Amino acid sequence: MRQEQYHTCAKDAVEELFRQNPDRQFSTEQVISMLKNMLPEDKMPGKSTVYRIVARLCGDGALVRFRGGDGGGLYQYMGEDCDCGNHFHLKCSVCGRVYHLECERSETLLEHVLRDHGFRIDSGKSILYGECSACAGTDDKKSGTCEKSCSEGHCHEKNG
Repeated sequence: MRQEQYHTCAKDAVEELFRQNPDRQFSTEQVISMLKNMLPEDKMPGKSTVYRIVARLCGDGALVRFRGGDGGGLYQYMGEDCDCGNHFHLKCSVCGRVYHLECERSETLLEHVLRDHGFRIDSGKSILYGECSACAGTDDKKSGTCEKSCSEGHCHEKNG
């Protein structure tokens, strides 16, 4: 559990922005842009302050950093009960939603790659890109699940 070190209007606004969008990833620039719509002008923090807040939230475990397509950082809210470092992520290239994939089949893949190819995958930083069932227009609404092998709810969509 992370410790609350300080409370400011800006920190609370940044954390609330991520908390309201748990299945989305944002760059720091996107956070700044969105804060402009959330906060009165006199409460709007400077750019460097937002960067420090995001870094501190990462350090506290509230956010996790992913590498964006341009090499920059994308950040996502994890909450206190997500073990994000131990599973793959699925990201829809159309809507941007991120799904957390906890599944014994992905564990089997990790073991295979290590055993047969001598490569240890950092699953917490691994994102598989594609289309979710909603964007693909399929009847399968199980994005983030793997049917029968995870019928006990090991795979899940992070919806907050």
